[in-house]
Amino acid sequence: MNKSICLNIKCKKLFKPTRIKQKNCSSKCSKVSYIIKRIKDNPEYYKLNCKKNRLKNLIHNRERDKIYYYKNKKHRLALHKKWREKNKEKIKKQQILYVANNREKVRHKIALRRSMKLKATPKFANLNKIKEIYKNCPKGYHVDHIIPLRGKNVCGLHVEWNLQYLTPADNLSKSNKLIKNNLENIVI
Repeated sequence: MNKSICLNIKCKKLFKPTRIKQKNCSSKCSKVSYIIKRIKDNPEYYKLNCKKNRLKNLIHNRERDKIYYYKNKKHRLALHKKWREKNKEKIKKQQILYVANNREKVRHKIALRRSMKLKATPKFANLNKIKEIYKNCPKGYHVDHIIPLRGKNVCGLHVEWNLQYLTPADNLSKSNKLIKNNLENIVI
């Protein structure tokens, strides 16, 4: 018998067929070429089958993805940070579009923040000093709570000694975390 070329697109080896109608060099190549043929013949079936399998293995896939995320967390976060720095304009456009399309959600979030501030403002707080701090905020800075109003481990108060000026980048990166270095700034 003459040598034949394997029909598997990735393989394409020369092989000596042991049967008359043998078109692949191995059973693995045979399975791959069969699947490729099915996909070409009926792509809709393949899409439905993929969707069905994805739904069937949804819990398993989520667990696998969670494990991968925690194993590679630093690397993934670094990649996301790099992408965000490259695509600042794109993100800004998306945010503007989101606010335009979801006005109710945004207003709800602002109202929640306002109510949290009110709940975190004790009766002994000097409201005039707080207004003055916001009024005298340098241009290009944010007024930040040193101890966040809704932190993970601690909740602060909306009082004059819990406020500080931060650059927007520092304030957004701090989010609602308590940073130990900032505790030195609190003067009671």
